[in-house]
Amino acid sequence: MSDVKRVPLMLMDEKGSKYLIIPTQEMSEIKGIGVVDSERLMKEPFGSKIEISGKVYMILEASLLDILANIKRGPQWIMAKDSAQILVGCGIGPGSKVLEIGTGSGALTIVLAYYVGPEGKVVTYEYNEKNARLASRNLDQAGLTHIVEINVGEAADCNSVGEFDTVVMDVPQPWDLLDISCKALKPSGHFCAYVPTMNQVEQTIRALRESGFIETRAVENLQREIVVGKGGTRPSFEMLGHTGYITVGRKMGR
Repeated sequence: MSDVKRVPLMLMDEKGSKYLIIPTQEMSEIKGIGVVDSERLMKEPFGSKIEISGKVYMILEASLLDILANIKRGPQWIMAKDSAQILVGCGIGPGSKVLEIGTGSGALTIVLAYYVGPEGKVVTYEYNEKNARLASRNLDQAGLTHIVEINVGEAADCNSVGEFDTVVMDVPQPWDLLDISCKALKPSGHFCAYVPTMNQVEQTIRALRESGFIETRAVENLQREIVVGKGGTRPSFEMLGHTGYITVGRKMGR
């Protein structure tokens, strides 16, 4: 069945509302639409239109932003504007092996898995079992469970040595896990901590430097949409301001 798509699909109605479709070979019940034939949808070309229960929908390939917009949220999650900076700043791409500490609801986990692809691997630790279950469901919805290994427990349980290209963490005191991170990283591997306050940035950077990490720095991303209207173009009155600081460093030696 090589002619059948196996990527998440998006149905968009004439008003612009979107509905995520998970690739299956079964009938699926989609909230807001009803029961749909997933197999039929996967055989249709992207950009084509289909009628379901008297309404017309366009079939689109779901983007990563579409997937993230449809996950179930739990604890505070890392937004796309910051996830993108983490990917670029840490050189994460196809085939990368990433250790994540603090899975939360799995938003960053999904982004990491999406970019490392089937040749890569994401190993993530979450001490809160409820959060881990939520992340597992979100990863399943995104079709990325085969790339991610979720561990319910403390990061201290990780005994990997020189296995990972990048360690990313979203925890209150990342400096306490620096020994584990250093051991798990390959030489020249990247460390990244996502923290909300400058005090945490300062303590993390100092700990990194004391541990021999180089290229230590912290950045903050601010994002503002540009509104294009008939009478003119202007910045939006609303913006995505402070969400967190991306604090990074690079391991040297073994």
